[in-house]
Amino acid sequence: TTEIAGISELGLIGRGEDAEITTYLESAMTSELQGNVIDLCPVGALTSKPYAFQARPWELTKTESIDVMDAVGSAIRVDSRGREVMRILPRTNEAVNEE
Repeated sequence: TTEIAGISELGLIGRGEDAEITTYLESAMTSELQGNVIDLCPVGALTSKPYAFQARPWELTKTESIDVMDAVGSAIRVDSRGREVMRILPRTNEAVNEE
């Protein structure tokens, strides 16, 4: 969160195998980017709890769409398996999404 939002709300505590990624001082995150922390993780260490281990990426059908619940019309990608939506991810669209 420091590199993207410029605030230190999420970090590492502990050392070695006892290390945990968490908020500092057990406080809630207040950044406007808190919902995107998983997507911003450069190494994939943070995972989405509802999606984790539900499907492999190669099993999913990827469909580009727009977020109909967002007045801005943010670009998204809907990953599904059969008729079930497994996850929704952001997608880059310079005309809509801010970088």
